[in-house]
Amino acid sequence: MRTGDAYHGCVSATSTVKIPAGVHDRLRTRARRERLSQAALIDAMLAQREDAEFWAALAASPRATEAELDEADEAFLATVDDGALP
Repeated sequence: MRTGDAYHGCVSATSTVKIPAGVHDRLRTRARRERLSQAALIDAMLAQREDAEFWAALAASPRATEAELDEADEAFLATVDDGALP
């Protein structure tokens, strides 16, 4: 953090986001209903969307073939008795 910053790292940085009044009203209403701050609600909604994107990408990815799974099993089993763990 720059030495000229007002809080010198003692307070989390915040930003202002300009959103339409109707969106702000919906955000405030939902946050109150869920007993969250507006920031916590936004964070939770972003995390939910990121999780959904992850699982969608995983579902869309090609499946491993039986040969690839067998190869991965063999590679793993080769490490089991390599002496690295007690």
